[in-house]
Amino acid sequence: MQLFPDPKILLSIGNIHVTWYAVFILTGALIAYALSLRTLKKWGYDSEMLENFFVPMLLIAIIGARLYYVIFEWERYVADPIRIFYIWEGGLAIHGGLIAGVAFGLWYFRRMKVDGLRVMDAIFPNILIAQALGRWGNFINQEAFGRVVSESYYQGWPSFIKDQMYIGGQYREPTFLYESLANLLGFALITFVYRKHGRRKRGDLAWAYCAWYGAVRFVIESMRSDALMAGGLRIAQLVSLLLVIVGIAGIIGVWDRLFRRFWPFRREKPAVIFDLDGTLIDSRALVDASFVHTMHELKPSYIVTKQDKDAFFGPPLQVSFARYFDSEAEVDHAVDVYRAYNKAHHDELVTLFDGVEEVLRTLKERGCSLGVMSNKKRDIVDMGLSHTGIGRYIDAVLGGDEIDRPKPDPQGILRVCGELRHDHDNVVYVGDSPSDIEAAKNMAAFSVAFVSDASREEALQALSPCALIHEFRELIDIVKEEREWSDTTIW
Repeated sequence: MQLFPDPKILLSIGNIHVTWYAVFILTGALIAYALSLRTLKKWGYDSEMLENFFVPMLLIAIIGARLYYVIFEWERYVADPIRIFYIWEGGLAIHGGLIAGVAFGLWYFRRMKVDGLRVMDAIFPNILIAQALGRWGNFINQEAFGRVVSESYYQGWPSFIKDQMYIGGQYREPTFLYESLANLLGFALITFVYRKHGRRKRGDLAWAYCAWYGAVRFVIESMRSDALMAGGLRIAQLVSLLLVIVGIAGIIGVWDRLFRRFWPFRREKPAVIFDLDGTLIDSRALVDASFVHTMHELKPSYIVTKQDKDAFFGPPLQVSFARYFDSEAEVDHAVDVYRAYNKAHHDELVTLFDGVEEVLRTLKERGCSLGVMSNKKRDIVDMGLSHTGIGRYIDAVLGGDEIDRPKPDPQGILRVCGELRHDHDNVVYVGDSPSDIEAAKNMAAFSVAFVSDASREEALQALSPCALIHEFRELIDIVKEEREWSDTTIW
């Protein structure tokens, strides 16, 4: 094993060489992947989805980048075709990699039934990081350089840049560095400025990437002296100009209007998923009575206060009773006593909130898929839906005993999406407790806080739900609006 055997090689083990070119490209790709994965996990996507995408996408992008370069430099390889495979020598065209990677990505994400524009927003700005680092691979290989300059041009520059830009007996302008810095600036502007203050719809960050990178590359290519040519034209400039057009057209909504009937531009009706207690049905009297009964049975000396009742309503029973009982066995027994009383008195104490049936019927008529996800046991959920007569509107139901992780974990909501055969990119989750809003936020769903209990309003507002309503019928106008059915603040 030998470190730094050559300026272009980091490590040699026998005949195996790890080049700086490969290190920069792979490091950039891994950083872009890690940033994209972080965002997509926040949005509730299974990490395996991106993991299964990354490796084949990287290989396909490298193949595309190489083929693109070889096509326009065929004279260099026709006499010795085996050199086509010597990618460590350089010769990867970013535009070719971009075209191949995007084509594979569109195929893959459509197959996975996720919103293509949303995923593009998560991934595309991070590509600028990969491209910025990749240009340093060009620097090591003495590629992507500009016009001849005098030695005085590099006065005050770091010596390693000056020395490496001495190519063919002449100093060359470091266009690789210009592009690298411009890519980093673009990443910062798109990620930290445009995302927060300029983005209006899905796809805008991807279009901003296209416009920015296209403009940067167009300018840089005019300065390079080793650009790919065809018929006297700079190929990269033509492709870059096309990228600018694609990006600007996307930002102003041209593609949305032209292709609104086709994936990924087609607008989907949201799936509307509800909590049960305190949201669809008014079970407060039942919950309070069941709680008071359980405490009187098991802790007769304990005086239940209003604060106790407020804190009890919402979280899973095991969590709530753990505040009052020390051992797991005691908590389980309390839950059993509670459930027995709750089941016996269910029908006499449970009612619908005003406007619930009207809202469900209206949403159903509009073609929305409807679901219920509650931390309650499934049999109690079914009992509530049957007793109130609203079960006929609901397409999928999930109880807390059917999942491993209750709210605020989003597992249950995601499961309901699966049962509805609906992607979770367009989901409205309606609930009345902080754990409901947290669950929605943990998958970046569009959260609606229903204030059925005034004592919870402050806690709900503190979580910044996407919408907050005091009357259930307000939901009709919210869902009628054209908007992104996700929490756009979660990145």
